[in-house]
Amino acid sequence: MGRTAGQRAGLTRERITDAAMGLLRDDGLEAVSMRRLADRLGVAPNSIYAHIADKAALIDELIDAILGGVPTPADGGWRERIERIMGDSRRELLAHPDLIPFALVRQSVGPNALRLGEVTLTALREAGLDGPEAVTGLQVLLVHTIGSAAFETGRAQDPEPAARIRRGRERAEEFGGVTAELSEPISHWSGDAVFERGLGWLLDGLVSDAASRRAAR
Repeated sequence: MGRTAGQRAGLTRERITDAAMGLLRDDGLEAVSMRRLADRLGVAPNSIYAHIADKAALIDELIDAILGGVPTPADGGWRERIERIMGDSRRELLAHPDLIPFALVRQSVGPNALRLGEVTLTALREAGLDGPEAVTGLQVLLVHTIGSAAFETGRAQDPEPAARIRRGRERAEEFGGVTAELSEPISHWSGDAVFERGLGWLLDGLVSDAASRRAAR
């Protein structure tokens, strides 16, 4: 059997992904095209297509590559392991904001996503969730983690954060009611604190709900 164009060029999926990550860091996601990638690698574009079908598949590879920066917890109880995985995943997403919109809408099934999913599902099983409950628990945790990163990135990219805070406080005061009473905290955002507290609430709720369901059987 003859070698593909990619094999003849000495390419591997990992080498292509590393080069694409370099383009992403240097010039942003708009610069990550198959042609630009081929130029960076010094190969013809068809060599890349032998390994990665299109740009959508390349973005999937990039998302999984950043998840490679999330270590597998080697110790700790089920709750600590989940907190570390979700916290580290959020950190990697915040370091690569161009990929967050795709992480929101695309299911990751790369090796790193599967590795972290396995650890999280195992921890949820230890917490008393199993079968479909554990899957739902994982999905809820991902929504919170990726959503938190998306929300924080949007605020971080605001060119005039002080004006936004002032405007938010003023409008809350004008609205009246409880919103006016809480205008000061409403106008500010502490991403880490909100994420960590929300994660704690979710974990408490997941365990409590699973226990209630078992007791009702």
